[in-house]
Amino acid sequence: MHRFIAGLRRAEDVTARACLAGCAALVFVAAVSRALGSPIIWAIDIAMLLFIWCAFLGADAALRAKQHIIIDIVVRMFPQRVQRALLIVHWSVMIAFLLALVVLGTQLTLLNVERPMGDTEISYAYVTAAVRTGGAGARGISRLVIDTDTDGADLDAEQATAPRWGRPQVRRAASQLGQAAGARTN
Repeated sequence: MHRFIAGLRRAEDVTARACLAGCAALVFVAAVSRALGSPIIWAIDIAMLLFIWCAFLGADAALRAKQHIIIDIVVRMFPQRVQRALLIVHWSVMIAFLLALVVLGTQLTLLNVERPMGDTEISYAYVTAAVRTGGAGARGISRLVIDTDTDGADLDAEQATAPRWGRPQVRRAASQLGQAAGARTN
């Protein structure tokens, strides 16, 4: 099972990178062809499709790597028990949001099956399916994060003793940013 999930994660990462590369290539080709006087009308629509899939797959990858945006300047001032309670609230709200993405994204996808995407004959459901897929992937990842984030066995010494609010590099950067902002106001 672990090998299957690792393969799924790898496929998600490769797909997100391929979508980003394809998006950039299509926008470049569309710009060059437009400058040469023969625009490729469908290129921007396909680039939009690839970008949306890249965004949702990239959000899954960021959640899995615990590199999503988090502002913990105030939270770090609380005792460890309060931080853990806030973390439970944080994950509960996130899981509820992801479940809403799955349910509402599925409804949106079904509503857009017959709608064409821009100047192409491709169904707009392929665009809206990214919402459902991204929510489902992130929901599964969040469950894995919650299950595996409590023991601290795979963390280094700094991570194991620090609150579980983001990675140490992110916390250090936020702390330095807060100190720099404080220095400017003095």
